[in-house]
Amino acid sequence: MKAEYSNRPASRPSKVNPQQPVAARAARRHAPVMRALHWAVAGLIIAALVMSAFVMPGIRHDSPEKIDALRRHMSVGLIVLLLTFVRMAARRRTERPCFLSSGMAWADRLARYVHRIFDLLILAMVTSGIGMAALGGVFPAVFGQAATLPGGLSALPLHELHRGIGITIFALLALHVGGAFYHQFILRDGLIGRMGLGLARR
Repeated sequence: MKAEYSNRPASRPSKVNPQQPVAARAARRHAPVMRALHWAVAGLIIAALVMSAFVMPGIRHDSPEKIDALRRHMSVGLIVLLLTFVRMAARRRTERPCFLSSGMAWADRLARYVHRIFDLLILAMVTSGIGMAALGGVFPAVFGQAATLPGGLSALPLHELHRGIGITIFALLALHVGGAFYHQFILRDGLIGRMGLGLARR
């Protein structure tokens, strides 16, 4: 029997359609707005945690520098809150890459919800901070209506809640970074590249 050959031309690799949405063509990485918000929020959270844990405790309570440090801390917290709302809205409107499994069931379950957990913790953190400032009479000093901060802030119940949420965010952040490094350097699946550092695996 003779082999039959088709007269049809061989198919060519499909080209990227310029009319295709950018989000669909870039599905191997998160959308630019999500990458920008991710790193902005992460940097501001780290700055707020460093200020509260290492900078402000070393300033005397009756020093004007304490008010300035607290004002910066509160400003960063409000910016983080605003960016968190923006990120929550943008997450609903942008394409996300497919999920990369770590091979560990518990880690995969946590990874699917880690950003939502961060969002909830940030909301709780800022809310408890505002409540603590309101109940402790901090706003007059922060807005220039008083020369010194009131005492007894550390005795407020919301202070311990605020501190506990901060510790939880730090622990979850460390776990998140550790998981990202595990994917990037052990599994070598290019996960960090999805958020804009290096090249995502093709």
